Amino acid sequence: MPVIRKTIPFVLLVGLALASCAGASGASGVSERTLTVTGTGSVKQAPDLAIVTLGVQTQDADVGQAVGENNRRMGRVMAALEDLGVPSQDIRTTFYNVTAQPKFDQLGNPTAEVASYLVDNTIEIRLRKLDQLGSLLQAALTNGANSVQGVSFTIEDPTETLQNARIKAMEDASRQAGLLAEKSGVQLGKIRSVSEGGPVAAPLFQAAYGKGGGGGAPVSAGTVEYQVQITVVYELR
Repeated sequence: MPVIRKTIPFVLLVGLALASCAGASGASGVSERTLTVTGTGSVKQAPDLAIVTLGVQTQDADVGQAVGENNRRMGRVMAALEDLGVPSQDIRTTFYNVTAQPKFDQLGNPTAEVASYLVDNTIEIRLRKLDQLGSLLQAALTNGANSVQGVSFTIEDPTETLQNARIKAMEDASRQAGLLAEKSGVQLGKIRSVSEGGPVAAPLFQAAYGKGGGGGAPVSAGTVEYQVQITVVYELR
């Protein structure tokens, strides 16, 4: 029995050592030593598209009056956008809602009685002539819009911009890998795998007021930065 207790650990150790060698070289004899780096590439570009979200809100004790007034004011807004040359296909309704507003008792609790009706009509405008943005906002507000939910800038087709960002990310990953290999005293082998994280677009604002709008609302288009991260796994020799 003592002999068995001494022999079993020895056999297990030999087995583990062989398994370790197989894991290090693999069945094909390829080294399992790897180096993983993540490269980042970013490209800044002036936007070519503004997305404007604005609307008309009206309220009246009579639902017909509330809807009618909202329709009249939105009609004036649409006519103003048409006068600026915004194509109809670049304007779409994103929200239309009629809500009954209840009366409240002396304690501030809502009752079953309706006090008024709130009509909310919101549209989204895709504006390609960015120098008209100040004029567009001014015209919309002058003609009945009383709600501006947001203005954002983007690039309509970022394909080429993203490709340039990917090239920069791969170059950054290559630089990092070369530096780490040199300082570690090893040599880089072939690339084992490449994976990309989701691209990120972030607006970078800079002052640009009243472009082309004379007395129009102040706007700032700035630039848009697209950033890509690529993770590369290298074999080591």
